[in-house]
Amino acid sequence: MESSNAIRKPTYFERMRAEIDADPVRRERAAAFRRQIDMVDDLMLGIDDRRIELGMSKAELARRVDRDASSIRRLFTSGGNPEITLVAALAEAVGMRVVLQLRD
Repeated sequence: MESSNAIRKPTYFERMRAEIDADPVRRERAAAFRRQIDMVDDLMLGIDDRRIELGMSKAELARRVDRDASSIRRLFTSGGNPEITLVAALAEAVGMRVVLQLRD
């Protein structure tokens, strides 16, 4: 039986995180990537919220953008990194548009 005060080895993720945190360039790249993912997530959540408000199924949304229904379901349920043209098409299909604005 292991002692309760045994030292736990860091996981691979913890070791990689420590390496990134120790390097200012890698740390900033990781932070920039996280911000980009967050922006895409916000766009997709907004589109999905609007789709739900309209009472539109994911299958109907897929038809409107000429895509396979299963790929659209996957995009909304498991995330991903959609092309901006697809994001724009999805937004248009629910009566929205993608707008860029300057950061503060």
